[in-house]
Amino acid sequence: MDQITKQELRISAVGDISMGDHPVCAGHGMRAAFERKKDDILKQVKPYLETGDITLGNLETVVSDAGLNPRWLPSYEMRGDPASLKYLKNSGIDLLGVANNHAMQHGLVAFQDSLVHLQRYGFGVIGVDQKPGQTKPYVFQKSGVAHTFFALSMRPEKWHDGTVPYSLRDNHEKVLAEVTELKKNCEGFLVCSIHWGLELLDYPGPDEIRLGRALIDAGVDVVVGHHSHLLWPIERYKNGLIFYSLGNFVFDLWARDTKLSVIADICLREGEAPDYSLIPVVIGEDFTVAPADATASREILARLSENSQPVNMTAEEYEQNHQAAVKIAKPIKYKYFLRNFYRYSPGFFFQSLFRTLLRRLSGD
Repeated sequence: MDQITKQELRISAVGDISMGDHPVCAGHGMRAAFERKKDDILKQVKPYLETGDITLGNLETVVSDAGLNPRWLPSYEMRGDPASLKYLKNSGIDLLGVANNHAMQHGLVAFQDSLVHLQRYGFGVIGVDQKPGQTKPYVFQKSGVAHTFFALSMRPEKWHDGTVPYSLRDNHEKVLAEVTELKKNCEGFLVCSIHWGLELLDYPGPDEIRLGRALIDAGVDVVVGHHSHLLWPIERYKNGLIFYSLGNFVFDLWARDTKLSVIADICLREGEAPDYSLIPVVIGEDFTVAPADATASREILARLSENSQPVNMTAEEYEQNHQAAVKIAKPIKYKYFLRNFYRYSPGFFFQSLFRTLLRRLSGD
């Protein structure tokens, strides 16, 4: 009798990917880095991105020049050059989620234009609604078995009024009902990419813990989280796996903690608990991504450790901790800006100063 072959899927997963310049790095951030360094941005980690059957990341910026005014900071910031997508594709990344709080930063036309460019360069895309409240999954075939990937954002929308085209959600019960339907039509494994939590904290909040575990209960095999820009602990829950946050992967943030990153090599086998290994990587001062040295590797693995259990606190306490982290981060941001003043064009430098002044006066 022939031995029955079990389903198996190997996924490489990374965190947030920015193709554009952060406003504090306008003119010398990721967009500029890709223009200068091209494939060298990801050359050193390319072998690790190509080991899986499919490689997944979260695209945190639009990649479109639709409506671009290159001299106006609000138009230029957090906007990638579509031509740079080829360097991302060349690195081995196959599938990108677009459901996040920067999706609509440059309007509906730029978002839709980004989708066109992603398709043109051969990326699979998740995180777009096929109708309100129903995300369009990506189906990946391996050995005749269809595996399902989908992406959601739980972060509030601040750029666009009304219905958005990406998979924005704000109700856990409706999310779980949606996932239950996806599971009914899923032949193989079910993988969720999700934008959630609060930035600048290195642990998930109570909402993320509850939802992450509920997603596993609803049939998701692996949850891959992002948004915080920092690494969060991994949790094994029942027969599933929750990566609460994989931090940044390609990004131009300046604080050291935001430069610690990882590539998760996830192996799913039918009837078995998910297995994984971690490749610690770091984002350099020139924004290239490289394998971490021994010291950074120990720190990265400690932050992701399953022994670092999710913190038990109330939503109010989590928000208070977030506000405290924001206060700590502000002077670091200002210091970076002033120390690198010579790297900005005069136009961007004075626009940044004026915008900062307005925010201080308004108390924002």
